[in-house]
Order: sequence, then C-alpha cells, then structure tokens
Amino acid sequence: MKKLTLLSLSAVGATALLAIGLSSSSLANNQGFPLVDERQDQAEQQPARYFVKYHEGKESEVRALLRQHNIEVVDALVKQHVLVVVGEQVEVDKLAAHDAVEYTEQEPTRKLLSNGTRLQ
Repeated sequence: MKKLTLLSLSAVGATALLAIGLSSSSLANNQGFPLVDERQDQAEQQPARYFVKYHEGKESEVRALLRQHNIEVVDALVKQHVLVVVGEQVEVDKLAAHDAVEYTEQEPTRKLLSNGTRLQ
C-alpha cells in the first residue's frame, strides 16, 4: 500500500513538473512579446494620433470636416465626444478654429518605466 501511494505521488509530482516546464517554454516563445523589446521602436514608427474633442451633437459635422481635411478617424470615444484621428499636424491644428470643435491635442506617447526607475 505504501509503495502504491509513493508511486502515485511521484507520478503526480513528475506530471506537475512536466506541465510547468512545458507551459514556461510556451510563454517564452510568445510572439506577442518579442524577446528583444521592439515595441518602443514600432510605436515611434506609427503616425501620430490626435484627439479631436467636439461639442455635443456635432459629431457628424466634425466627421465631414475631417473628410475635407483628409484626416482618418481610427477610433471614437462617443460618451466623451472625442474622435481619435491620424493625419498631418498642420491639418489637425486647422480644426481647432472650427466652431464644432472644442479642442485638439496629440495623443500622449505611453511607455513603460525602465527597470532602473523606481516609483517613490
């Protein structure tokens, strides 16, 4: 009986170690997280994105204005009355003068803190 219990426990332990080993190797090769962190370089190569905040009820008017200036809408924050757009900064800056637009601003670049930086 003791031999059978010992054999079962060792088999369970070996199976657990094997499962942990296999799962950690699959995480190490996750294509979503490259081994060499190239995400910052990729982010810098993307075109600048801008927030266009419009007055309530003026979304269709602002979208028409964006089409006139060849500015592409990539996302919409409907509850906040904001369109996220990609285009030339000069063209986006022209939108701020329009009555339907409350303001425009460049989307901030987000990046992780380096390993050497500690929060205080």
